[in-house]
Amino acid sequence: MKKVLIIEDEYFSAKRMRRLITDVDDTVDVHGPLGSVNEVVEELTASNDYDLIFSDIRLADGDVFEAFRRVKPKSFVIFTTAYDEYAMQAIKNNGLDYLMKPIDAKELGAAIAKLKMLDADGRADSYNRLDGLLQETRQYRERFLVNKGDELIVLYADDISYISVMDNHVVAFKDDGTSYPLPMSMADLEVALDPDKFFRINRQYIANVKGIRKISLFFSSKLIVRLKGCDDDNIVISKEKTAQFKKWLDR
Repeated sequence: MKKVLIIEDEYFSAKRMRRLITDVDDTVDVHGPLGSVNEVVEELTASNDYDLIFSDIRLADGDVFEAFRRVKPKSFVIFTTAYDEYAMQAIKNNGLDYLMKPIDAKELGAAIAKLKMLDADGRADSYNRLDGLLQETRQYRERFLVNKGDELIVLYADDISYISVMDNHVVAFKDDGTSYPLPMSMADLEVALDPDKFFRINRQYIANVKGIRKISLFFSSKLIVRLKGCDDDNIVISKEKTAQFKKWLDR
């Protein structure tokens, strides 16, 4: 165990964790603490070569699962948290390691010793289990606070017929054609919206399944989609995406 990262937004908890780790092995190179989702994303983007990460779940600007979905750590992760029923059940369901706060020194030492004994197959298994956890804890956007003239309006995701890029601006539309600017990129929206309800048709459009008005066959195994509230009658789904689109509809 050479390089360890601490993800923790409470100063004294992070300080104590650092001390406990070095008490177990004073040769470990301890980094952190990182206290926000953005800090974790930036760090793992720049340096994703840790042997072990001790990570709190609730951070200053969200939960650590959000950060790990953006940049998945290649190391073992041991979650450290106060009791959080939802998150803890998901961690247990996926067989991942965790330590309850306040961290017990003997339990921490046992967890580190266990990880040192795992072979390559054990590492791969842990990596795959993290995938399951990130999927189980994913929470999709249900609403957006948007500006409409001099008003602030709550726009519910279920009320959106489709989302489009217009003049380099991302805009959501209802069935009746009413539009609302969204302060997010199409790539971020594709991740944030429930994939059971929304589909990225092409670079310009994301459609709600309830917003699809008509689907027509097109040449070269392509499809043309018409959307409620949309004047564009030539929205093409590529041959490569057609099978995926049909599978999405047929659930």
